Amino acid sequence: MRWLVLVGILAALELPGYPAEGYAAEKMTVSQLEQILAQRAAQPREPAKKHDSASDEIIEISDGDLLQQLDQDAELIPRIAAIELTERLSTVTMYHLIGKYNLGGHVQQALEQLADRSALLKLPPGEKLNKPQPDAEAQQAMLQQSRAYVLGELSHLPNFVANQTTTRFDDSPTTLKYFQTMTDHAGFHRVGTLQRKITFRDGKEVTDSSLGTNDAKGKDNGLESHGEFGTEAAVVLMDVEKGSIVFDHWEQSMAGPAADYRYSVPRESSHYEVTNACQDHVSFHDVPSYSGEIALDAKSGAILRMTLVTESRPADPLSHVASVIEYGPVVLGNRRSICPLRSLTFMVEEANGCAHGNHKLQKPVAMINQTIFSNYHRFGSSTTMIFDEAQNGRTAPQSSQEKSAAGEKVVPVTPAVSGPKRRP
Repeated sequence: MRWLVLVGILAALELPGYPAEGYAAEKMTVSQLEQILAQRAAQPREPAKKHDSASDEIIEISDGDLLQQLDQDAELIPRIAAIELTERLSTVTMYHLIGKYNLGGHVQQALEQLADRSALLKLPPGEKLNKPQPDAEAQQAMLQQSRAYVLGELSHLPNFVANQTTTRFDDSPTTLKYFQTMTDHAGFHRVGTLQRKITFRDGKEVTDSSLGTNDAKGKDNGLESHGEFGTEAAVVLMDVEKGSIVFDHWEQSMAGPAADYRYSVPRESSHYEVTNACQDHVSFHDVPSYSGEIALDAKSGAILRMTLVTESRPADPLSHVASVIEYGPVVLGNRRSICPLRSLTFMVEEANGCAHGNHKLQKPVAMINQTIFSNYHRFGSSTTMIFDEAQNGRTAPQSSQEKSAAGEKVVPVTPAVSGPKRRP
């Protein structure tokens, strides 16, 4: 049993796009992708049919529209799967396209996978906000505010529980299975889904037992994400003090305008660990250099999006180790906090580190994890005051301080968005 632990993702990393059967790989921009979706939406639909009965006229619920949409989706999905974007499809733009063109569930899944594969690319120039660049003093002030936020706010969130749902994809050879959907194609395919409860208690992140999986390989296999609740951000902000960080642009995030910085950390200043551990030994350990982007809320210093990509060496058994975390506001009890909504983890396995001799794989296996954090609940302790019923002649009342262990429901304010863990 092996596992990869990262304590803590550079837009230069490009994961390959894979053409579906009958479609050639096609590179395009986000604008060109929208043109394809617009053409699909412009296709005429059949009108609803009417049926006359002996007593009255009944309007049938026609299956024509549904069947026509499924036919259009069946043509559109493999084409989306074959696309290799040359720029990032942001979460904001993805939701905009889904709503604007009324995309069905399967098309949404294909679009989400396309957005995931482009997550480390540069934002389209037209999506950068037309705001003046802050001066050097203002840039440093935002960074200092962000450090204070991570150490003082993100690391001291109220105690809560949340659901963590991780869907795993890789491009290993596979045979068609009954549960594969139209969004699975010749390249990346779904390996499985793992659901867990995650608890944040006294400033520490604890992963509870599994809530269940939809496949036999879902539990304790592949990549796992950790560090979204402040650990990775703290490591990056500590390391960049001896690296470099510069303001790049303004962009729109799910939580509002964000100041985007690009950073890099040399190997000698890095505290980001990559470990590939087997059941009885550690086969690989490294503290690599890395780089990426940090998008900050200019007012609060909250991190809204963070990417990180490590720099591997030619002989490393693991390469292209990277992650993306997107944060947004949720309500914990009566408090509004910025918490992780969505994360992505990437890795390419070049060699089987647990086999004797560290055998090079004939075909490297690329892996992607998509993790969604949902159903946040604050929780607290409960206190019950017990009285002597014989003396008082009544049942024991509960203290007004009693709180539900489940706590108040947390309402996510925005739709959703680390470090991986490897157990092949």
